[in-house]
Amino acid sequence: MSAGDPTTTSTSTATNKAARKQQQQQKKTPASRKPPPRWRKYLVQAELELPPPAPGTRERASAPDERKDDDDIETATEMPGATDLAWWQTTPVVLSLVLACVLLAGLTGWSLYRAARDRAAAVAAEARVTTLTLRAISSERTLRITPNPRSWSARPDATIEWPEPPQLLELQLPVGYSSYLTFALVIDKVDHGRVMVVEHLAPDSNRELRLAVNSSAFGPGEYRLRLQGHTWRGERVDAGWARLVVAAPH
Repeated sequence: MSAGDPTTTSTSTATNKAARKQQQQQKKTPASRKPPPRWRKYLVQAELELPPPAPGTRERASAPDERKDDDDIETATEMPGATDLAWWQTTPVVLSLVLACVLLAGLTGWSLYRAARDRAAAVAAEARVTTLTLRAISSERTLRITPNPRSWSARPDATIEWPEPPQLLELQLPVGYSSYLTFALVIDKVDHGRVMVVEHLAPDSNRELRLAVNSSAFGPGEYRLRLQGHTWRGERVDAGWARLVVAAPH
């Protein structure tokens, strides 16, 4: 076709008109507005089922777990005593050890008690041996005791501390109240027994009986002195009483 063909000209003119008409319609049509926020719908995640795995994938996933179980079974089979306790860790052995410890503790306490009691008994025995052993004197001492002519006194007539080291005690007993010419002196220790008996003691010019004794022969305790006069027949008659207390040394 030539440039001056009327058919081509009319076609292009119609196309331009249609385009301008469409543009005008677009300008006249108002732009769409967004709905208010309360009308909007929030997105919700849908729970969709996953497609089933392929047959080969499931077998490959379960294979490591099966191998792990097999390894655990082999380990337990190879070491059967791994979870077993040693013989000395079992309950009967532990209970036996606890019972043995309790018995040993009781025996130890009883042994300590017996040892302390035996030690105290040994100390007391040593003290008795010391008091009962006659030892050499180192000095002299005069002890004057006035007898009671009626009976035993309510309180001791004399109290002295046991001499240590030993002394020579010179006992002086006034008997001026009695008319006997000779006397017998009987000394008893309370809760023990008779210590000595001295016969035919004659008073001096002052009407006093004198008797010297070693203090180591008298241990701590209470002693009772009984004076008895001799009659013309040789019989002994009570003539005086005295109480002497020898205190233990501090």
